Amino acid sequence: MDKISVTGPKRELDRVIKKLYELKLLDIEEYDGELDTGSPFEEAEDLSELLVDIRSLLSKLPEGDYQKGRNVSIEELQEKIPEISRAIENSERDKAALERELSNIKEKLTYFRRLEGTGVEVKDLEGTETLDVAVVDIETDILSQELGSKSYHVFEGEKASVIVYRKDSEDVERVIQENARENYGVIETELDGNIKQVIKGLKERRKQLKKEVHSRDEKLEDLAEEWAPILEDKEEFLKEKVEKAEAPLNFATTKNAFIAEGWVPSERYREVKETLAEITEGKVYVQKEETEENPPVKHENNRFVQPFEDLTDLVAVPRYNELDPTFMLLITFPLFFGLMIGDVGYGLTSAIVFYAGMKMFQEASDIFKALMWTSGATVLFGLIYGEMFGFQIYESPFYRADYWTEIFYIAVGIGVAHVNLGLLFGAYNEYVNHGLMEAIYAKISWILLEIAAVGGYLANMMYGSTPGTAVFLGLGIPAIAMLYKGEGVEGVVEIPSLLSNIISYLRLFGVCMAAYTLAGTANAIAAPGLTSGTVLGVASGVIILIGAHTLLTFIKIMEGGIQGIRLHYVEMFGWFYEGGGRKYAPFGAKSK
Repeated sequence: MDKISVTGPKRELDRVIKKLYELKLLDIEEYDGELDTGSPFEEAEDLSELLVDIRSLLSKLPEGDYQKGRNVSIEELQEKIPEISRAIENSERDKAALERELSNIKEKLTYFRRLEGTGVEVKDLEGTETLDVAVVDIETDILSQELGSKSYHVFEGEKASVIVYRKDSEDVERVIQENARENYGVIETELDGNIKQVIKGLKERRKQLKKEVHSRDEKLEDLAEEWAPILEDKEEFLKEKVEKAEAPLNFATTKNAFIAEGWVPSERYREVKETLAEITEGKVYVQKEETEENPPVKHENNRFVQPFEDLTDLVAVPRYNELDPTFMLLITFPLFFGLMIGDVGYGLTSAIVFYAGMKMFQEASDIFKALMWTSGATVLFGLIYGEMFGFQIYESPFYRADYWTEIFYIAVGIGVAHVNLGLLFGAYNEYVNHGLMEAIYAKISWILLEIAAVGGYLANMMYGSTPGTAVFLGLGIPAIAMLYKGEGVEGVVEIPSLLSNIISYLRLFGVCMAAYTLAGTANAIAAPGLTSGTVLGVASGVIILIGAHTLLTFIKIMEGGIQGIRLHYVEMFGWFYEGGGRKYAPFGAKSK
């Protein structure tokens, strides 16, 4: 990356901005100096307001795959926006009122269904000058025990009772208040008749209201079909116009000139310089700037690695001249996931989930593409283990239930290899940025310390404690001294973290065993039904299997994903990856 400045007369500003937008190469830096910053072009405010209006309308219209709209000018669209806005607001207001009434009807239906079986008329619930009414959930035997049966009458329903009593019967009110499990009160309704008739009337009104709500939805869909494609097209057009119109806000300006600064890929510098010189007939001057600033970072990965870039950026964007660890995620994250979950069935169901996520959440499609690799690895390890949804599908020589001890040691071995790869990557970063000796002191010293520990252990086993101690101290003391020189006291204090990081890879073993056990447990729960020999038993077994393995699909996605990515973010990246870079975002390029 090269930092460049573009200097020219103000009369060329519009032409330069348009060409820079077209080139999509200059990552413009906001000017922060003694000169004044530029002002947006005259049309910027009007264009911004129109863009806000268009986005507001789009947010209110239902989404859908609509055909490309007719060609409408900006002026015609500006005239139509108030009309479209009123139509949307009217439909939304009517729909909101209808939905409130629907909610009210739902409450009334719930209320009157409790009274089914009481035999009362709705008008009976209103009471009279001398009689009061209570609608409650109560043990009616308590009333007879406390009050006898002279001062009230009970109409028992399926889920509530209607109690009619004299208004001056304080004892009845007291007993109701003390013993009612629920007091539903008396609600008003314009309907008349018995409870069944009221419920029927409410259902008919509900049906009518749903039709009216659907009608309002259709009006909004018709509006969307007519205008959404046009609005989306103009949104993109106006976004480009606004970006160009507001670009001078990032430039330094004088009365007659402007200066823009930013970053371009080194290999494209000459292209930018020659293109701007050509369109302005040499009136604009482009030059490289000497700077100590860190350039923005552009990921340089092939199409297989690219989907994993978002996973790297979740931690931090790589700094300039720092090794981009994205390729390691492609290589080892799917393998860790597959090793842990290792089941053909879950590989297929997780692939369905990730494919659905890719289609439903376009903004996160790259992450779901990356996760599709984990599904492939899960199928691969499932074939190696010979498992599908916890069932052994063939006599595999690598059936994992027979190799728990070996898997335990494989997990430790993976930890040693993965952490040491991180140290080697760290050594590379140190070499590029600080030189060979710093790479040796800060990173290779850790590997030498490991060699000291392993060498001392082996010498102790083969030749006794004295040679073992000599080997350990002979290699370990120089390693610690180098580490101190490279990373100071902090490095020495962190020596135990090396062992804890390696041990952390035993989560590969733990999740692997848990995945196997959970699938087997689900199958064991369903087995009695499946082997019952009855239709009902088999059906219940199938339902249990489908439900359990669906739930386990999401559990295993979560466990495999969290634990697998954590081993990269924490245990490996911590040894070499600092991040803190800024993504290269050239003017005119669409944001990802």
